[in-house]
Amino acid sequence: MPTTAKQLLSIPLLTIVFLTPFLLTCANGVFDLIVSVACYNLFLRLFEFYWISPLLYGKPAYAHPDYLYTEFWSSLCKFPKPSKHKKKDDDAKPKVYVKDKKWYHIVMYLAYHAALCDVIGSWFTTFTGNDVITMREDRPLLFFAFLFIIVFVLNSAFNIFGYSLQLFHCLYYDRGSYSNDQWRSLMINPIISTSLEELWSVRWHQLLHTSWVAFGFRPARYITQRALAKTVKNPLPFALLAGTLAVFAVSGSMHEYMVYANVGWSVYSRFFVGNQLFFFFIHGVGMTFERIVARFSKKLLPPALLESFLVKQIVQRAWVIGYAFLTFPFFLDGFAYWALWHDNPFVFTRPYVLEFFRSIPFGKDVCGSLL
Repeated sequence: MPTTAKQLLSIPLLTIVFLTPFLLTCANGVFDLIVSVACYNLFLRLFEFYWISPLLYGKPAYAHPDYLYTEFWSSLCKFPKPSKHKKKDDDAKPKVYVKDKKWYHIVMYLAYHAALCDVIGSWFTTFTGNDVITMREDRPLLFFAFLFIIVFVLNSAFNIFGYSLQLFHCLYYDRGSYSNDQWRSLMINPIISTSLEELWSVRWHQLLHTSWVAFGFRPARYITQRALAKTVKNPLPFALLAGTLAVFAVSGSMHEYMVYANVGWSVYSRFFVGNQLFFFFIHGVGMTFERIVARFSKKLLPPALLESFLVKQIVQRAWVIGYAFLTFPFFLDGFAYWALWHDNPFVFTRPYVLEFFRSIPFGKDVCGSLL
């Protein structure tokens, strides 16, 4: 089938995918959130596949099943690539990953993260959406701690999903064994990041990386580089900057889409429109600022100071924590409004957690109004 025919047939498919979160709901905040994320990124991937790639790069709308497999699993799994260190007369041999762990190791990781989500999620249920939105004004110290705790529990929530996918792959494709070197956690403790670059590029989840690169980074870099090729001597830095900001714009748009789909137009338009785009845009600006500072620091400051404990462990961490604390409300408020943590399936310890906070003198001071 020619690409033009596929493009015409894709129009109703893209429309249905895009509108599904607005037309259907199961009244469960977590499930509705997952559906909106899935629909948004499926729309991006299909739109890039059927329209951007053929129109911008001249590629046919075709993908081999092996390519689709690699795309799906690349956020968690490193696939063998030909060795770069070889003699000219040698055949290129892919790296061999030794399967050194079994499926039950994944189950142990799953149990650990599920337990954290259960205990901390039980504490979250004491807060209403309004408690969280007003906390930064009424109880700023608790809000500061709340920021750390949210990032900490998000690490476990995403890793539950990641390890569930890995367990499926291990049992279905790998017969119960896997290589620890080949697989990464979906999130890698973002709370200990020493830069925004490390936070977003390494430690935060890379589940949607391929979609955002294909729809945002690659087209923005390509268009910018082509547009500046005749007027700028080296357009690559500008193209890379445009690509980076495009990724944050796509991410911000996804979060706007999620909030809109789950709170409705009347609430979204009055209180939350643009918050997510602003949050992700200024984090893109923050990453750009970091790169500029790092470049000039290497020229102006001695290497010993740049590698010192003061800079690496105090100044850089203070920068990330401070920037996140000041900007986090723009991200949080839209999701806090519908208090989706009340639909957390892992709250088996809730009676015991609530009883614990009721029994200690300062329990009400660190909990929400529902305690």
